[in-house]
Amino acid sequence: MTKKKDRIITFILVLIIIILINAIINQFNPSFDLTRDKVYSLSRESKTLIRNIKEPMSVKFFVTPNLPPPFSTYEKYVKDIFEGYKSQNISFEIIDASKNQTNQSLANQYGINSRQISVLERDQTQTKIAYMGLAFLYGDSIETIPFIEATEGLEYNIDTAIKKLLDKNDKLRRLENNLNVYFITSPEIYGILPMGAATSVPEFIMQSVNEANQNLMNKVVFHNVDMSNPSDETNGTELLERLNIRKLEWDDIKDENGNIIAKAGSGYFSLVLENGETVKELSTASILYGNFEAVKNDILKNIDGMLGISANIGYITGHGEPQYVDFPQELGGNPNDRYESFTEYLGEIDRNHNFEVIDTTTENIPSFIDALIVAGSQVPFTESELYKIDQFIMSGKPVLFMLNGFNIEQTTYPVYGESILVPVTNGLNDILQNYGLYVSSNMIFDETSYRTRNPQTGLEQRFYNVPMITTENVNSKSDITKSISLIISPMSSEVLINTNIDGVRITPLLHTSDRSWIETENVSSAMDGAPSDTNRFEKRLLAAISEGRMESAFLNKEITNENTNNNQANIANINRINSTSDGKIIVIGSYDMGKNSAYQANKIFLMNIIDYMAGDGGLMSIRRKGAVYNPPYQIPENFKLIVRVINIVIVPLAVIVFGLALWNSDKKRRKKIFEKFNNAEKE
Repeated sequence: MTKKKDRIITFILVLIIIILINAIINQFNPSFDLTRDKVYSLSRESKTLIRNIKEPMSVKFFVTPNLPPPFSTYEKYVKDIFEGYKSQNISFEIIDASKNQTNQSLANQYGINSRQISVLERDQTQTKIAYMGLAFLYGDSIETIPFIEATEGLEYNIDTAIKKLLDKNDKLRRLENNLNVYFITSPEIYGILPMGAATSVPEFIMQSVNEANQNLMNKVVFHNVDMSNPSDETNGTELLERLNIRKLEWDDIKDENGNIIAKAGSGYFSLVLENGETVKELSTASILYGNFEAVKNDILKNIDGMLGISANIGYITGHGEPQYVDFPQELGGNPNDRYESFTEYLGEIDRNHNFEVIDTTTENIPSFIDALIVAGSQVPFTESELYKIDQFIMSGKPVLFMLNGFNIEQTTYPVYGESILVPVTNGLNDILQNYGLYVSSNMIFDETSYRTRNPQTGLEQRFYNVPMITTENVNSKSDITKSISLIISPMSSEVLINTNIDGVRITPLLHTSDRSWIETENVSSAMDGAPSDTNRFEKRLLAAISEGRMESAFLNKEITNENTNNNQANIANINRINSTSDGKIIVIGSYDMGKNSAYQANKIFLMNIIDYMAGDGGLMSIRRKGAVYNPPYQIPENFKLIVRVINIVIVPLAVIVFGLALWNSDKKRRKKIFEKFNNAEKE
């Protein structure tokens, strides 16, 4: 009986010890992040950023709980990541947005709206209304991540929101003057615009400004200027000159039957943002469609740009560049055009910076632009347009050139259907060579290329004209590329270095493999396989940075402005900059790299370039965290051959030799036994 009692007491004591050990472990909550990129650990950059928070910041996570994967994974990831953000100045609150109307109204107030998602429940696909957004409140400013759609880059997006809040509060507090929003109109304009309740428009805009003010410490003042009766305070003529407002003119407007519905006339219709001497005319398209929420967001984004919180990134158009807007099919758009457009890449830029479209055929590059993108230009630039880009570079501002040197055309004679290369003649190489880099008129093919499997035959198909740039061919020392695992580079041309330029530093970013080759004329055979002449194989430069001292490509040249009535108008000596010590260009030999069809694999690289040009490289290293694609190290072909020889030849030979050795050993053993017993019988 005593033994049984002792066993019970021992069991209870052991149970108590186990419970106490678990309680102690739960207090310490130990965790180990064994992922290569430390996906579930807070980055050093994030920890540094948190230390800069001097005042309380509130983070509210609006979520619909108990969603199935992958949304449940996103919810857990957010909770885990904010465990790492713990700080005396950061409070994290989880709010069940599906619980009641009050929580939903609060989410909407912060700019977080529900999304309709598809989930798999009980073997059936169902749709649900879900919330999964973050609101960051700091001082009088708010930043949001409206909906979390992936864990990839989430830490980067969180840090970007926090950094923007810190910068905005600091700069708004130091802002001595008010920010002015002017809505300048004439009564005549309302007769020709497709607007209902036109007279209420100023009131709606004022409401948008008031809503924006909640995020801007009430630093914005709205002015409604009626040019039929400008007040003494605004002094209409002086105001128009100061803000550089142009009067609109129109001819008779007729209906389908030719009846005049509005007579020819002129008037004003402008929305302008002013910060001291800096003036920016905003788009009025959202006003026409009655989308005043977009008006508010436009005001907020442009104020961020004016204050230097977000960089102003310009995108050159007018020369056959890829589309920056997807047109819906009901408005005449072709759904297939989306794969050829830049909308996803440029949309990502617009979410993090201020994005501006610039048609150099009709306008100058605005002075507030911080960096330029020139991508896929097909039509030749005029001399004055090239001069505009040259002077932008001479001002010390960076330009990204994404170009290839060819177009593919199909022959009809003497052989029908062969693919030949036709050089692109956009004229950009004429100035690029002066800055140390330019693009060759060839096409790169590579044995390390994109592969897919034919769903019908099951056979693997290689696309030799789509090189895959893997880790060993990426510059691991550059901040732009050191975290890159893979780049897909369709339809590429070789980037060449002008060695005759002194004073510039060339930093290679991407190379093809050493099994790549180029074609300059007929490319039909190269589409099917590598050439037999191995001397044509060579590693080729695909992307590089040139920076340092640069001279103008138009030094000592007279420039004419083709956009004026006087074609001989000399603009050569008007505010000309002849050189810079801070020139910076990035040249990539493929603009297809930025298209939607290749976007996901290249997203990190291309956005890192934008951050680099914007001077905001501090968070580049964490953008890659959580990336879906994480390829293994690419084994060299020679090593693969050695492994094949070992497996096919050496291993079987080793087995045979080992077997023969065992057989010979067994034979000798048998012989010794036989001799031993034979000798015993003789004795």
